[in-house]
Amino acid sequence: MKSSIKKVLAIVLTGIVVVSLASCSVTDKVQEYFKEETTVTEPYTNKSEKPDTQAEVVKYFNAISADLKKSNPYNITMSRDFSANDFESQNEHLKAAFPTVANFLIDNSSFIEKGLNGKEAIDAGTISNIAHVYPIEGSMESSNVLLKQVKLATCSQTADNFVLTIDFKDDAAPLEAGGLGEVFNINDKDAILEELKGASDLITVKDYDVEYNGGRIVCTVERETDRIVSATYSRIIKITADITGQGEFSSVKNEKVTFNITENENYTIEWDAPVETTVAEK
Repeated sequence: MKSSIKKVLAIVLTGIVVVSLASCSVTDKVQEYFKEETTVTEPYTNKSEKPDTQAEVVKYFNAISADLKKSNPYNITMSRDFSANDFESQNEHLKAAFPTVANFLIDNSSFIEKGLNGKEAIDAGTISNIAHVYPIEGSMESSNVLLKQVKLATCSQTADNFVLTIDFKDDAAPLEAGGLGEVFNINDKDAILEELKGASDLITVKDYDVEYNGGRIVCTVERETDRIVSATYSRIIKITADITGQGEFSSVKNEKVTFNITENENYTIEWDAPVETTVAEK
């Protein structure tokens, strides 16, 4: 009898131990599973809070633009592209010839820089500071956006960057104080008139006026550092010019014509020198 009781107790105790061990094993696995699944990646650290309102976006853009001009990035590269369109004239002959004249002027204009590498320009001694490449070019003045100039300003967020998009209102007097000439690079009027002399066998331009009928800046900023890494400045410039024809256009006398120039300036900013790598010897 005692032997039977002992056997029963042994079986019960063994069962309790097995169940207990099994229970611990299951619990450990469940806890380990949830531990792995609920591990959270550390959030990306912003140097500045994400700007939300138009006023905040403009203020942030002005601040980081000014900081870039005061800083010393490794390199800034810039490229420009132009197109001419929407020519309006009472002279059908001149209107039909406009694409040819416009392409001639754009393709042969020496004042249009096709591209600029800041580091190479520094090494060549053509600029004194690499920040001179970025607007406003040739100076330590940065683009300064006024809220009254802005039609819409937004900020979106990617994994590593803020993307600022600023759309501007039309500006009939961009070269006056407070105009968009303080945001975009200004094309020198005298230089352009001099360049237009290259087409003097076709037309003579005595003078012209400009309006900005569309402008946008798209600026990508590294969130962790508030550094601008790329930007595109786009604008549509409405030109109103007094033209006198030459040669086959000699019938055109002091005619007022209008057309648009679409101009894009694209910037890439490298803040650190590229890491040099060596190929392992085989």
